[in-house]
Amino acid sequence: MHLTHAVSQHSRPHGDVARARHATFRVGLRLWGFDEHEVSGWITGLPTLGGRLSWEITHDRDGDGAGLVIHLVRSSDVLAPFCWNCVGANRTIRRAQGGVAQHVALFSGDARRLPTPRYGLWAIARTRSEIDTLHEIARTLVFPRVMRTR
Repeated sequence: MHLTHAVSQHSRPHGDVARARHATFRVGLRLWGFDEHEVSGWITGLPTLGGRLSWEITHDRDGDGAGLVIHLVRSSDVLAPFCWNCVGANRTIRRAQGGVAQHVALFSGDARRLPTPRYGLWAIARTRSEIDTLHEIARTLVFPRVMRTR
């Protein structure tokens, strides 16, 4: 009986054990040229894998503790040979290399305006919508990471 009591003191209810085994993987969305209201609308339609995955807009350069930061980069409207939004995202990704979170970029716009060199992984939306491209990044990059952390 004493052993049973000791075990029960340190055990968790069944729901807590499931949560402990499946911690939520956080994905931060950093906006460069995107409207926060627009992207907030996307978040409700992004997959959560039964609560194992969460999506949030982040304003912090390091992603506010997210496991992955996706920089949503829309080409700036200014007529210039380069894209200011791209420059900011590229610098942030470069500074984040070697950090805790992985940083990738989703670019929407004229690919000729992308910075050279580019740091990290850049996905280009081209003819796909930004939200469809974000879903593809989730499927190919995020889901495998979440599944490995079982």
